[in-house]
Amino acid sequence: MECKFALLKRAVILSLTPNWATLEKAVIHSHKFLSREFDFRGHDSAFKDRYLQLQNVRVSFIPTNKSDIHDLGPMEEVVSNLVRHIYAAPTQRATIYNMEERTVDGKNYYTFEYELTSKNFSRTAFVTIAIANGRYYTLNVGANERRWRRVRNKLKVVADSFKVLDI
Repeated sequence: MECKFALLKRAVILSLTPNWATLEKAVIHSHKFLSREFDFRGHDSAFKDRYLQLQNVRVSFIPTNKSDIHDLGPMEEVVSNLVRHIYAAPTQRATIYNMEERTVDGKNYYTFEYELTSKNFSRTAFVTIAIANGRYYTLNVGANERRWRRVRNKLKVVADSFKVLDI
């Protein structure tokens, strides 16, 4: 299946699950996405491939008292801790391939590529993280090892397109 991208600009996407009802309905961000929307608990928005469920894009956020991504620490330390202690299960081997920092409209972003390998499968992803509007935002877009080589560059476009808008 060829990946088809579209630009998504969202002002409010909190109707995905009842759990979001108590959250402030003023989330604003934009990113490019794959094919179709699905219900993922704990995410502001999520889209996945129709055929291979490990290929998906998710945007999530949590409240924070930090005002900038630099408040979390040096990029290498932040990314390493996220991948090894948050994203990877104890049975998975985590490999970080690339880390980049960018600034758009005065907001700082970390984007990184990582792979999680377990006994039965491997999945690689790009993640872009940012802090704005009192929230810690995460965009995660990835695919399984079989498709990664074919879709890597397209998924990188998605990761690089993520930006948080002022509310």
